[in-house]
Amino acid sequence: MIKAMRFATQDEEISAFLNKYDSIPPGDRQYLPWEAIALAADVNLIYFLGAVQLAAVQYFGNVSKMIAISNHPSITKARVKYGQDPSGERDRQSLDIMVGALPSPKGPTFIGNAVFGGSSLGKGKDDDDEPVPVFSGNDDFNQLFPPASEMQEKLKMVRQKQIEAPK
Repeated sequence: MIKAMRFATQDEEISAFLNKYDSIPPGDRQYLPWEAIALAADVNLIYFLGAVQLAAVQYFGNVSKMIAISNHPSITKARVKYGQDPSGERDRQSLDIMVGALPSPKGPTFIGNAVFGGSSLGKGKDDDDEPVPVFSGNDDFNQLFPPASEMQEKLKMVRQKQIEAPK
């Protein structure tokens, strides 16, 4: 979790915790519970826990994306290789769906204004076979897939209200 927190130092509670954590000799860190370090750093424990959870979601989500992106070429190469075998029908079909030569069997996926997996040739029924843009350059990618740091900022007020709510 320390790695995740190091990527969320814009949060004041996490930053205060890390400053205290880094001031402790490395040999002593393993024997001290985080609660003791957080208390010594004078952080709001409830807020801190929420901030750490959001930092972990952002960090591990980005790690997962990097693993998927960096391994995708080798997976695609394997699909092409095995798709050339007589028994490689499923690999061939998956490649055809990936490049848009075949429609997705589950139908189109809608995310914001973008449509994925629709018509195999990007044409609509009612528009005289004019191409339908799946994702235009004018669409705001961050609007479709907002960065986790932006969501964390928006959730700060929600977390604070929950902390202050009467019980």
